[in-house]
Amino acid sequence: MSTVRAVLVLTLLASVAAPWGASAMTLPEAIALARRSNADLAQTRARSDVASARLAQARAGRLPSLILSGEGAGGTTDLGGFFGFGQSDVSPRAASLQLRQPLFTGGGVSAAIARAGEGEAAARAELGGATSLLSAQVAAAYVGVLSAQDLLALSRAQLVQMDTITAQAKLRFKGGEIPRTELDQAVARQAESRAALARAEGQLARSRAHFSSVVGAEPDGLETVIVPPATPASLDEAIAMASQSSPMLLAAEAAERAAQAGVRYARAERLPSLALTATASTARDQFFPGYRADGVTVGVQGRWTLFSGGAVSGRVDEANAELRRAQAGVDAARAQVREAVIGAWGDVVTARAVMLAATDQASAATSALDSVRNEVRVGQKPVLDLLDAEREALAAQSALVATRGEVTVSAYRLEALLRGQ
Repeated sequence: MSTVRAVLVLTLLASVAAPWGASAMTLPEAIALARRSNADLAQTRARSDVASARLAQARAGRLPSLILSGEGAGGTTDLGGFFGFGQSDVSPRAASLQLRQPLFTGGGVSAAIARAGEGEAAARAELGGATSLLSAQVAAAYVGVLSAQDLLALSRAQLVQMDTITAQAKLRFKGGEIPRTELDQAVARQAESRAALARAEGQLARSRAHFSSVVGAEPDGLETVIVPPATPASLDEAIAMASQSSPMLLAAEAAERAAQAGVRYARAERLPSLALTATASTARDQFFPGYRADGVTVGVQGRWTLFSGGAVSGRVDEANAELRRAQAGVDAARAQVREAVIGAWGDVVTARAVMLAATDQASAATSALDSVRNEVRVGQKPVLDLLDAEREALAAQSALVATRGEVTVSAYRLEALLRGQ
């Protein structure tokens, strides 16, 4: 029985052993589950919510405010006969209701809203980028478990083959058909297969633990059919797409616009501000027993800072420096995105080419193994040739398993650079 047939048998046995009614988890389902439970993404989402709350606060600067204030007390007063009042018990109390509507802030409120709005846009872009990156991480973890399972099945099948070859070699050695060297080589390869199986078992355990950490669920019954995300037709198309929708670049550009609004906000402190106010007030026992006063006033309040000891100028300089930093950040982000997209695109193309070559290699190695097995059976070749052919076939099939997974992972990595989700 060839190694490929053994893998098929093991896969069939595994499917039969699976409990009836168990539903397989697909990669999109694993991504959706990770988005709900991943702690890092939850932190990024919370930062986006903070930015939205700041925008709501900034918009409130244009709206009127209504403030109710009051005070009350109790005690004794002694006016010493002034106005005919001596010692008396009083209960001074007062209340006021003020309505204030900003009329002119020198552009400060508009700048604050713009800055908060761009901060929210940057946070949304970061959230989209983090979500896409998490999707790529889940894809890598998902494929890692499937690859580890396949490699474990290959290792088990290989050990079965080595056990069979070693048993046959012992019989042939006893019959005087092969020398002791060939028997020792078969035993050595058998031990090598046991070590490979132990490594495969350890790798599967690590892959399952990593999947659970990223996704938040056990990788039981994973669907083996994976459809990678669509990729652009060319590198130029990928670069153009990234320049328009890359989360990293969108966040940097939003940060630059927020810094521009920050400069306007700082400069607005040099201009006067005006607000319309309307106040209704009432007071009792404030100055002498029986005192009473009620009033309603409507007016305009103004404020203009003429001299601040350089504080306003310092804030303007700080805002300009932040703008220069943000502009440099856009240039850096643009260069980083271009470099990353070129590398990711190369990974996708390379993975596809390597998978085609690995497919041909695995097919040829399996065919060669069948031929060598027949030749060894009739005594045309030594057992060592069969051992080498088994090793080469296992290496070729293992490489094919790895490259198939890399095609999917590289496509998700490129997707994370091109657009947020």
